[in-house]
Amino acid sequence: MTEASLKAVLYLEAVLPALAHLAPHDETLRHAAAGPRAFAVSLTVRGGSVRRLAFSSDGTITTNDTPQPGDLRLWFPSASQFLRTMDNLPALALPIGGWNSLSQVRRFSAAGARLETLLNTRADSHLRLHAWGNLLVGVAAACAWLRHHPAQRVGLGGTGVLTCPDFPAPIWFDAHALTWGLGEPAAPVTVRIAFARLSVVLAELDNQLDAPAALGLGDLVITGLQPLAEKLGLVMQKAGKLLKPA
Repeated sequence: MTEASLKAVLYLEAVLPALAHLAPHDETLRHAAAGPRAFAVSLTVRGGSVRRLAFSSDGTITTNDTPQPGDLRLWFPSASQFLRTMDNLPALALPIGGWNSLSQVRRFSAAGARLETLLNTRADSHLRLHAWGNLLVGVAAACAWLRHHPAQRVGLGGTGVLTCPDFPAPIWFDAHALTWGLGEPAAPVTVRIAFARLSVVLAELDNQLDAPAALGLGDLVITGLQPLAEKLGLVMQKAGKLLKPA
């Protein structure tokens, strides 16, 4: 798999799904996604993944990987063309279905712009969602990365949970099934990673956290299988460097 193809996968399986999780907590995002009727767009990259995003009239967003009849279906001939779209650059995207919904595609564009603001800026008004959103994208990207690097999954298993008092909900991941979600997992928790406050999460996202000091001060508490937490952190860094190169 080429670097562009893997980056496209991370956008489809980690970045864009964040829209569905952030929308309930951000009025501006819901306003951007709202419209006169329900609308869905399915994005397909040649030889790669599919991402379906459904927008309700009130701006609620749901997502999965199964296109439905009536969706606006956009087909990208290459990962590079898809990534140009994600970078707001001119790109070749062929509508292969749902042409009567082309007028609604602005809602996808507006929601994407708001997602970019939430993930890439640190205004006080959305700092909580910035930290939480980046962490859930990081966990999702780590799962996607490992799905496409089977050699790095050998011996990997267990379920982890990441928490912070300022988060709307905990984030969990299953290192065996390579799935993730919000809330408490159904499976027994193997490792629990607790951040005391947002500043600790931000330091972790910036790769500036002095983990031994944070653990000693109680700013970071890891309960359970610490090697699993360390492996997650390493994979998140690899995926993050691809999504946000220095």
